[in-house]
Amino acid sequence: MRLSTLLCAAALSLAATCVHAAVPAHYVVFEMDAQGRAEPVFYTQVQLNDPQRDLRGRQPAERGIERVEYRVSRDGAKSAQVFEAQVPQFLRAEFAADPEHGDGRIELHRPLRDPHRAFVVRVPLDAADAIEFGGGAAKAAQRFDLRELAIRAAQLPLAASARGAMPLAAPLSGDAQASAVKAANSGNRLDILVLGDGYTSAEQTTFANHAATLKTALFNVSPYKDYQNFVNWQTGFVASSQSGADHPPYQAGCTGTSCCADTAARTDPRAGTFVNTALDATFCTSQIHRLLTTRSSKVMAAAAGFPDWDKILVTVNDPVYGGAGGSYATISAHTSAALIAIHEFGHSFHGLADEYDSPYPGFPACSDLGGSAPCEANVTNQTNASLVKWRSWFTPGLPIPTPAGTSGTGLFQGARYLSSGMYRPVDNTCLMRALGNSFCPVCRQEYVLKLYRGGFGSPAAGIDLIEPGTEAPSPATAVSYARGSTRRFSATLLQPSLGAVAVQWYLDGVAISGATAASYDFRQDAATPATRTLELRVTDQTAFVKAAMAGNLLQHSRTWTIRVGAAPVALAPNAAAPVARLAVSP
Repeated sequence: MRLSTLLCAAALSLAATCVHAAVPAHYVVFEMDAQGRAEPVFYTQVQLNDPQRDLRGRQPAERGIERVEYRVSRDGAKSAQVFEAQVPQFLRAEFAADPEHGDGRIELHRPLRDPHRAFVVRVPLDAADAIEFGGGAAKAAQRFDLRELAIRAAQLPLAASARGAMPLAAPLSGDAQASAVKAANSGNRLDILVLGDGYTSAEQTTFANHAATLKTALFNVSPYKDYQNFVNWQTGFVASSQSGADHPPYQAGCTGTSCCADTAARTDPRAGTFVNTALDATFCTSQIHRLLTTRSSKVMAAAAGFPDWDKILVTVNDPVYGGAGGSYATISAHTSAALIAIHEFGHSFHGLADEYDSPYPGFPACSDLGGSAPCEANVTNQTNASLVKWRSWFTPGLPIPTPAGTSGTGLFQGARYLSSGMYRPVDNTCLMRALGNSFCPVCRQEYVLKLYRGGFGSPAAGIDLIEPGTEAPSPATAVSYARGSTRRFSATLLQPSLGAVAVQWYLDGVAISGATAASYDFRQDAATPATRTLELRVTDQTAFVKAAMAGNLLQHSRTWTIRVGAAPVALAPNAAAPVARLAVSP
């Protein structure tokens, strides 16, 4: 089957998302070398539920993301469209100032370049047998024959060490068991995959419990808990030879990986411990003791066991406080480490900026006053109250800009690593300013909008309140209808975990009184009108999003064209149905 045969019918509503059977696909992990060239380190074949998952054009990306452009080809025919992979260039090192005593003030370390920048290309076998990364002024184009990569997969650098994540094999119960079940309807969900490092084959239950604790922490925060139904949460177990993570011991002036120059390492209870783990978990990355990282290419290779992932989280079987952000969040098993993952998810998924004002010299500037680099959703340098992008959230009566110490949503100075000239929505109560807080209204809204806007993976156009593929009959073609009969039209709806959706059916653009369920029984006795238009509209009624900032993202619809035909032939009681006879010439 060619990729072109997988495209949705043009008659489908633009709000609809294509639904496909799983197809075999190439899954290739690339690492970027020091010169910015891609090198394949892992290859396997997988079954993709969304065959176009990575075949997207340019997508919005947060700052610090490197765009790697490529084309695919098959039988020598190169794709006209240019696709891209997004590769985070930096590791984020943001921690609670004093996690042992609940001090959530964020201790910032300047983001550091990821020494193992990696990305994945997932493309159906029938769509490509080669991939070519675009060249530029500084580097030549690179072409890789995917069939050749498949042949020498066992010789690639991570072939021996990469251990694909598998569903948990040990008997489980409760949340741990639920999270190990294969995800449903991946094409209309945010797919989060949780992997573990430093868990031996005998510690599957420990990993399951740690993953369940992380899930509880994440979905205890609004708006994550309100939209938990929109998320597929999967756990993939990766066995390590030994437990825990590396703990390089303190050594003043250290510049290598076998020691740690950060004075915080002096109090590390596990200092000097080195272990063999599947994903290379280690503390003191780049000489920052709390910066706990795993090797991104190995993580992405392990994720091939669940190839439809959108976002990855990694939990490490180690009790010392630490973590990191970047391509994915990594956290230790410390009780306060989950807050790192939640904050980092605000960066990697919502696309939010930090709201604290600790200096970060050289961080790329932004401006909402014009130019090509507008600021993130939760920060701005705009002080004209009528032009501030979150003005719909202003608490009535607050002065703009807003004095420190004031309650409510306004315009507070100090954000995005600057103490002046940059503003945030609330004073000191947002999770993007201090760990342990809740999200402010603007940050909370951005999560909901991102779910519906898409751009995070699959579905590319965002999550649909009408489950794609459940429409009956299909709206892709006109529906033939015999007048005088009753025809049911229906679809399965996706409801937020908390909150409600409004449902309304329309006939020829007019709301049908009382038609507010997921199905509607259509009946027409007259011969005219001969063509009818039936529409189902579903609207998220959340209070988390201001209507003026939502556009049409909160409303989804399906439209059917109905062709009214002759009434069915009525038979007399006990009369036999007419029999078609074949006339034969003598």
